[in-house]
Amino acid sequence: MRVFAKRFYGFDPETHPVIAFGKAGNRDALITASSPGDLIVFVGTQGEPTAEHERGRILGIAEFARIPVDVRDVIDPARMNPSYFAADGSLLWPKGLPILRAWRFVDPRLKLIDVLREQLTFEATVRAVQLDETDTRAVLALPKSEVTVPMVPRVARLLALSDALASGRPTTGPTPTDWTGTITRTTEADAWTYAMRFGKRGMWKVGHTQDIGQRLKEVNKHVPVEEIGEGWNLALKQYWPNSVAAHAMEQRVFQSLTASRTVDERVRCTEAQMLSAWTSSLAG
Repeated sequence: MRVFAKRFYGFDPETHPVIAFGKAGNRDALITASSPGDLIVFVGTQGEPTAEHERGRILGIAEFARIPVDVRDVIDPARMNPSYFAADGSLLWPKGLPILRAWRFVDPRLKLIDVLREQLTFEATVRAVQLDETDTRAVLALPKSEVTVPMVPRVARLLALSDALASGRPTTGPTPTDWTGTITRTTEADAWTYAMRFGKRGMWKVGHTQDIGQRLKEVNKHVPVEEIGEGWNLALKQYWPNSVAAHAMEQRVFQSLTASRTVDERVRCTEAQMLSAWTSSLAG
């Protein structure tokens, strides 16, 4: 388990169950650096609007979901502290990660410099920084009590989708959403529906992606091409302006070939059957 730390204006997971960042890149850096079950420590900033008795102190610790969200989708802006907004009404920290569980350190909450060997760098103002083993042990040893974190409906849906993908269950292809595992993606970027063929056989793989070249590399990564002399080849592709449209065509192809599906995204059929399903799906 790794523990990260970041400066915040306060710690209130009961009403603000999200770790907020000013930029998506700073949020996504934590996704990349972390693993499921890792924690983040909330440290009060040194000035306003952090309450005077919380400034520079270790306030709480939380387990987070590595699923990017917009803060407005988790918290009603009407319930937010006015200090969270810029002069033009925009959020200062609009990007976030949902909090799954949280613990508040028992009062009197200690100053950061009384627990960690060194002060946090300036970087911890905008993004989370990882603590070393010594500081991690020191933080985890502090007395704390768990608090109730509400489950927001949108977060619950994203977690359910994440769990389904992680379990390896056969998929109809997840409906695209603006979230990532470890790589941020947006549904509004250009996308493709594709059909790959294994060698010259009647085995096909249908899906959608924003990067066909990278996707082809991924599916061939565990195929011993040098041994069997065969691998996946791109046979058909169709451009779409966004992932939602690409996913919709993928599903139409699957629906046309329901009786021919084997495992996951794979289909066993003739070339003529695939071309027929592909053409009819374009019309759809």
